[in-house]
Order: sequence, then structure tokens, then C-alpha cells
Amino acid sequence: MDNDNVETVAPSEICKGDVIADPAANRWLTVSEIQLMEDTHAGTYRFFGDGPDDRVAFEENEQVTRRPA
Repeated sequence: MDNDNVETVAPSEICKGDVIADPAANRWLTVSEIQLMEDTHAGTYRFFGDGPDDRVAFEENEQVTRRPA
């Protein structure tokens, strides 16, 4: 992954159109949909791209790497 001009942010700061790192697949994902799954202990943010395998999830206390679109 290209690490130029990246920043690390909380999942709650990610918006549609942002380009985020998918560390498990070692790629960048352009966010087209966001879902927040909450239970009594924590929240999980799920980010989806346009393809069938374009998805990644982060716990609310994790950091997300974002780069300019």
C-alpha cells in the first residue's frame, strides 16, 4: 500500500467516498456504504465498497488508515 499522505482516524470519522486501508487484503477501499453494529459492550463499523468482496470492519476503539481520494 502507498503510505503517502495518509492519516489515522477513528472509524466514526470515516464518510462515504473516503479511501481507507483494508489491512487484511493489503489494499485500499473506497467507501460507498457504512453500517454501525452496536451491542451493550461496543460498536463495530462496517465499511463497504462497490464490489462483492469490498468490505472491512473495525471496532470503535480501533484506528482506520485513510488517504485522500
